Amino acid sequence: MNSTETAPAVARSRARTAASVAVLLILSPFVARLLALVSPIPAGASVICALIGGIIGFLLISELCRETSLVRCSMSRVTARTLTGERSVDLKRIKDVRLLTTFSYNGPSRAVVVRDSDGVRLGLTSAKSQRALVRALQSAGGEARGGPHVTAAARAHLGLGERRHRTVHTVTVFLSLAVSVSLYIGIVVKLA
Repeated sequence: MNSTETAPAVARSRARTAASVAVLLILSPFVARLLALVSPIPAGASVICALIGGIIGFLLISELCRETSLVRCSMSRVTARTLTGERSVDLKRIKDVRLLTTFSYNGPSRAVVVRDSDGVRLGLTSAKSQRALVRALQSAGGEARGGPHVTAAARAHLGLGERRHRTVHTVTVFLSLAVSVSLYIGIVVKLA
């Protein structure tokens, strides 16, 4: 690790803090409802919290580990900026790789989330960082030989597996998102 890189413990701590804030925002309608039962806060406050905090929380939680700009990329390490600051993953000590898919008006957006043995997670989005990951995975060998666990969807996205796995992953994530958002909205409306 270079002296300018963020220590893994610091990166993990910042990520946990940001994730806690995002979860608190998602749960804010329920907290507001509990406070409304014991204080003069109006019951409708939970709807306002859901419209503001819930939406921000859901958007934030999926973007926390995503690479916003690549700082350094080598055969053994990728360092990138995220919403919570700089993170570095050791490509020689990868534990697992999975595909993170989110949706916007432009269609699906994907990041390959790498977790190393230090527990640092980084969602690789640039072509350069993903090429470095592919080279690292090819040299690491398969899971059977003690290599990292790589999901079928991540393999497909990186060009190492069948494309249908990425399609199945995208459809499953979309349906899960639609159902969970519908349930969240339904519960919040019922609270109000």
